[in-house]
This record gives sequence, C-alpha cells and structure tokens, in this order.
Amino acid sequence: MTFLRPYNAREICEAIGITLDTLYRTRETRHARDRLPRPITEHPLRWERSGFDAWLTRHHPARPPAPANDIVAPPQPILEDEHRARLRAAYAPQTCTPALDMRRQHA
Repeated sequence: MTFLRPYNAREICEAIGITLDTLYRTRETRHARDRLPRPITEHPLRWERSGFDAWLTRHHPARPPAPANDIVAPPQPILEDEHRARLRAAYAPQTCTPALDMRRQHA
C-alpha cells in the first residue's frame, strides 16, 4: 500500500483553473455552491487526494453537462385542475364490485 500525499492549495487551483487568491477568497461559496470537498487541514490547506479526484470527475463546475439519453420527450406540464381531476379519478372510492357469476356456463 502506497501513501499518496494530499493535494495542496496550489494543486487545487491548477486543477480548477483559478488563482490561489481566488481560492482563498471564494472557498466557502465553492463549498456551498459547487460542493467542493472540505480540506483535511486548514493551515496549510490540504485536501484528500481520492475525495478531490472524485469531485473533479463528478461535480467540477466547468465540466460540460452529461448528454441526455432519453429518447422520449418529458411529459408536458399539466394544469393543477387537471392534476386534481386525475387524482380524484385514481383515488375515488370504489363502488362495490358486482358479485362473480358462479353459475355453470353452458356452451
């Protein structure tokens, strides 16, 4: 098992594409908005390597959006009244069902 040293702030800035000053000024908003992982040490700033690599592949703000694989268009929005009517129809109390015809059937 090899020990991988944590990322320092300069390496994080190079990976994200910002300056060191920008990272220090906007770090809290990046944690909240971009879900940037929290550092494992504050002075000096150090990030766990595997956690940051996972963030880069999933949540990097400059990453292009994933292509949509749906071949069916999403359903059109319906009005609230139409939605309520569908709910009433689906959850309406059922009247008693007719009894099964137990008589012998003749062909």
